[in-house]
Amino acid sequence: MPCTVIMGNEVDGVSDNAAQQADEHIVIPMMGMVESLNVSSACAIILSEAQRQRKLAGLYDYRRLPDDEYNRLLFRWCQPVVKRYCDDRNLPYPPIDPETGELVDGVGWMKSVRELRANRPRWDDKTLTETTES
Repeated sequence: MPCTVIMGNEVDGVSDNAAQQADEHIVIPMMGMVESLNVSSACAIILSEAQRQRKLAGLYDYRRLPDDEYNRLLFRWCQPVVKRYCDDRNLPYPPIDPETGELVDGVGWMKSVRELRANRPRWDDKTLTETTES
């Protein structure tokens, strides 16, 4: 389940507006002579606890995204340069290994793309010119 954690600095905390809109408030119990934690330490504790609770609830036991969406996002995260290349040229994404995020056959895929692009009609092709003249 999605959630947002809003953290403020040690002096001012979060704004009154943000605090009023929150469904819950998190307090990290501290013992001893500790007065406060810096925001990065507090964030680490909160996110670690959130992950622990989600794991206990079984939220990491299975993928909740449909396979096609998961694979699309995985490709975009693992292969940002190839993603941009494909998007710029309206090409389908090549297959990747879901365990490593690496292209299954990057050299073979690039070779097929080059062949496809070399054989596409161009604006100055003689055959294209003849077709438009008749």
